[in-house]
Amino acid sequence: MDPSAYGNSLRQYSGSIQSMFNSVSQRYDLLTSFLSFGRDQFWRKALARRLTAMEYPGNFLDLATGSGEQLLAIRSLWPYAKLTGLDFSAPMLNVAKEKLSRHGFAEGVSLVLGDVYSSPFEPGSFDTISISFGLRNLPDRTALYGEVKRLLKPGGRFLVLELFFDSRNFLAPVHRFHLASFSPWLAGRFFYSQGKAYDYLSQSIIDFPHPAVIMDELEEAGFKGVEHQTYTFQSAMLVWGQKPLNGA
Repeated sequence: MDPSAYGNSLRQYSGSIQSMFNSVSQRYDLLTSFLSFGRDQFWRKALARRLTAMEYPGNFLDLATGSGEQLLAIRSLWPYAKLTGLDFSAPMLNVAKEKLSRHGFAEGVSLVLGDVYSSPFEPGSFDTISISFGLRNLPDRTALYGEVKRLLKPGGRFLVLELFFDSRNFLAPVHRFHLASFSPWLAGRFFYSQGKAYDYLSQSIIDFPHPAVIMDELEEAGFKGVEHQTYTFQSAMLVWGQKPLNGA
């Protein structure tokens, strides 16, 4: 599934992605574990440790929050912060709601059904905004960056956690086999009815840009102090930057 297949119809592309996530909501966490070599929880904790709050206890937004795994990681390190998760898939948010309740983390967490490009929040509402494993599914990253800047307080931080494929890595052949062959095959064996969805998710990682590209995009969007870190043999990136203190 490629954004270019839909020309300029971002709504049609987004609708297809939404339908796909609706269909895999009950099994998405297991697939993420397949694709991440079981390291996704470690990376989510790494993101949570880089959250920043201008005032205690902090007000954080997680975009494309899906099944709520990132919210759980944040809550475990920031027990008193106000958390909001936004996603366009109601079935995914239902999974997140049940999961948060099961872990005793539902209090102080809001789950909102909505569009990451035009969210229902007031400008300057959040200390930190994160998106984990969701940026590669968005056809217009520039539009997202603009919305994130609108929602952040001056000096607020934006964090991107994403999987990627580095063809220059010495383990690239193993990584490509894992993404292009093994994970889709394994997912297909267990979840054959959603085989195309799992093929797409694997390919989206292979196609996603290098961290340096995402850093350049954030700088072009006006974020300052842009930095990054990679994990697990160049298979995951964490990129972050701040909204300028002057609010520009």
